Amino acid sequence: MNNDVLKIIGAMLYVCEGTKARVDKRYNRLIYSVELTNSDPEIIRIFRTFLDKIIKIDKKRIRGQLFFYPDLDEKTLINFWSKTSAIPVSQFNKSICLKAKIGRFKSNPLGTFKIRYNCKKDFLKIQEMIENIWRDARVA
Repeated sequence: MNNDVLKIIGAMLYVCEGTKARVDKRYNRLIYSVELTNSDPEIIRIFRTFLDKIIKIDKKRIRGQLFFYPDLDEKTLINFWSKTSAIPVSQFNKSICLKAKIGRFKSNPLGTFKIRYNCKKDFLKIQEMIENIWRDARVA
């Protein structure tokens, strides 16, 4: 995939699955954290590639986090998501074990994974990309 396509796909994934700027009520300030949560390994892999190749992130600042149900094996899932996301296990935040499960709901066997990257400059860079893509789409 070339960088132009990766840029559009990464930005659109963020529009759909990423966090927006939000207020930290404790300190009454905006949080500019790039976060994308999904259970599809391909979405996680593509978004991580976007962060590396297009945004050119500081790889030491990226974090991963697993959300899983108790019937899943946490260690196996952490290893899977570490390999999929290219985020070392040492850079994972504490996993969240979800207790409540709706009876007829079948949980994803891979759990759900969050990529988290805190950098205001890169957050704003992604927002500018998104605005440009929307502008270009309106013109076309």
